[in-house]
Amino acid sequence: MSTVSASCTGLVLRSTDVGDNDKLLTILTAEYGKLTVSAKGARSLKSKLMSASQQFAYGEYTFTVKGDFKWLRDASVAESFFSVRRDLPRLALACYVASVTEQLSLEGQADVELLRLTLNTLYMLCGDKQALDHIKAVFELSAVAVGGFAPELQECGSCGVVENITYLDTVGGVCLCDGCVRRLFAETQIPVSVLPVTSTQLDAMRYITSPETKNPFSFRLPEDEENALADICEKYLLAQLDCGFKTLSFYHEVKN
Repeated sequence: MSTVSASCTGLVLRSTDVGDNDKLLTILTAEYGKLTVSAKGARSLKSKLMSASQQFAYGEYTFTVKGDFKWLRDASVAESFFSVRRDLPRLALACYVASVTEQLSLEGQADVELLRLTLNTLYMLCGDKQALDHIKAVFELSAVAVGGFAPELQECGSCGVVENITYLDTVGGVCLCDGCVRRLFAETQIPVSVLPVTSTQLDAMRYITSPETKNPFSFRLPEDEENALADICEKYLLAQLDCGFKTLSFYHEVKN
């Protein structure tokens, strides 16, 4: 079996200790999608791979490939995103962002857009321009949109009208008008997956998911609308991906 070398630009989403001195890295790369790479001796203080093997390290990675196995040979760090570690809620949110990205990314399938979104989110978490829940909401909705699960926000998913949109079906991925909600659930309770949404929140969601938007983080809402939007985006992502995240539970534990 032949041995080859390859290089890529990537972000370490997860770094797991293995044995006495090694690490196993999950790296999202621009060229190859998600990769699992062994970093031999990376936990040693003398290792040249130590800094590049930390979670959130972003840079150039060169690895050796033999069959299905990959070993990190060399790396240079362009950005460590060290500032996300300055407080526990920020770090917890960064870990959640990495978990969602890992869930959405695929082995061997390049996803430059998802990598760009994750990097931009980590840059936002390093600063103080936006509240953590604002950053989280924008990332969640943008991530599901990049992953192909964007909600239909322009019209009612049942009758097609564009007025009086008052609910979002987080499972079906569509908005519903007030009339259709009353008709569909006249004799039953509205399911927990169907959430009330205001016109302001809808406008924010349309802005976040629009291909025309250059910076989806750059908007502001009144505090009550912002809090509701954060809840909607979280529930939408969880419903669409149909899974939970321990990192999300931990973020909620420590953020207050």
